[in-house]
Amino acid sequence: MDWFKEKLLLQWSISGVLLGIGFVYPSFWFVSLIGGAYFLYLLEREQTRRSLFLGTWLAWTIKSAMAMVWLWSVYPIDWLPDELGNVQLLIIGGYWLVISICLGCGAVFFVWLAKLLKKYFPNSSISYGLLLPLFWVVGEVVGSTVFSIVSLGPGGSINSSLSFGYSGYLLAESEWLLPLAKVAGVYGLGFLFAVLSSFIFHLVRRTTDQLWKTVSVVLIIFALLGSFLKFNTANNDGHLRSLSVVVIDTYFPRSLFRSFEGSLLVSQELAGAMEVALDENPNYIILPEDSRFFNQQQPPGVVKSFFKFQYNNPSSVIVDTSRVESQGKTFLQTFIYNGGDKPVEQVQKRYLVPQGEFLSYLLIWALKALGYSDALDKVGNDLSYEVGPNTDQSRVASEIPGVLFCFESVDPLGVKTVMKERGTIPFIAHPISHSWFHESDILWNQLDIMLKVQAVWNHQYIVSAGNHVSGKVINPNGKLLNLDIVEENNMWRVSKIEFLLPTTVNNQ
Repeated sequence: MDWFKEKLLLQWSISGVLLGIGFVYPSFWFVSLIGGAYFLYLLEREQTRRSLFLGTWLAWTIKSAMAMVWLWSVYPIDWLPDELGNVQLLIIGGYWLVISICLGCGAVFFVWLAKLLKKYFPNSSISYGLLLPLFWVVGEVVGSTVFSIVSLGPGGSINSSLSFGYSGYLLAESEWLLPLAKVAGVYGLGFLFAVLSSFIFHLVRRTTDQLWKTVSVVLIIFALLGSFLKFNTANNDGHLRSLSVVVIDTYFPRSLFRSFEGSLLVSQELAGAMEVALDENPNYIILPEDSRFFNQQQPPGVVKSFFKFQYNNPSSVIVDTSRVESQGKTFLQTFIYNGGDKPVEQVQKRYLVPQGEFLSYLLIWALKALGYSDALDKVGNDLSYEVGPNTDQSRVASEIPGVLFCFESVDPLGVKTVMKERGTIPFIAHPISHSWFHESDILWNQLDIMLKVQAVWNHQYIVSAGNHVSGKVINPNGKLLNLDIVEENNMWRVSKIEFLLPTTVNNQ
């Protein structure tokens, strides 16, 4: 086995596979802890600086590549121009590599911090045991930030929103560990992941005496904070109120919106689904992202008046979203019908996906350099979204749910941001659309885990409605609740659920 010990890059690669396997096969999430321990073992091996930085970057790049493997599910992209359609596998593969490489860069920052830590603190100290897991989390956040810089474009900004591959999500696969998300969401779970990996590492080396004190302190901190947060979010008076929500899921191919006939068919089908939904007389109705049920090209008051006349003045709150063009810019915007004489609520999406809703400057430059300028012009209209000027939800009426647009769920602070703006809300409405993807179980599972973590951290119900993906309801404990199907056909499904909220929540 001497030859294997000398192949450090191979060993780093294996640690990356072990770290990432839980993202592809969720039931093997615990194997990733072994990967974390192996990674920390390699971190202490004698090696050159080049081998250390290259190896850690390689390991985290592989981990990220496994977390992002769902990107391949977009193939084939049938709406691309022929020029780009012929090379779409190269485009998808190239983008997958770019994302993975960027996220992997966080490992380099982590190692740099770890080397400084080792210089000033002995391995057995409490400070070392607590700071190393913190630096692990910081490294993952830095990787997300690097990706946002590389993918800057008309609809992008420097942020750390893309959290695919964060180690904390692996622990959230365990129903025993998910409740610990109360402490600090995926960041707290990521911290715990690094602590447990360190424990396994020292357990194998029979040096647990160096870590028992740190593990004890961390577990006490999590237990105290978890208990405090549970007490802090509990309903003091014990009075509950029933809330009914109808979810409309759809199965509309993206191509339908490209023709008048297709758009007309969508409108007719949505009208039928809306009639079924309103017959249930729910408090709320949630539609998938970009459903375009309400015509946002017309003044909101006119659209609302016509809807009230057509559907006999319903009292339900209806959350719809659609593409809106204004002054040469394109936004994704809500149209929230609030019943009666209350005004329509309109807010815009705050986080956009590079190459999904806008093209990054890097990709634009690359396609032009390769001679695809004409094809670029053809797809530019579809991928031209920008962050709107009205993303703040603080002025939205209290009975309206907070709105978390589609891929805003990948931002660990997505729900937290809405809660900070809104304060008390009935629940989080999460309109989504996966018309790009071809039923990727890997993607769906990761997004579900992200929502579960945010539901637990913020103690909120999250209700999603999807196009080409089933809507879900997640309670504040991170549990998936069953929706009762009311009616369905081959293009839509109407489901209903009722749940209880504290009377302090302002709902209908």
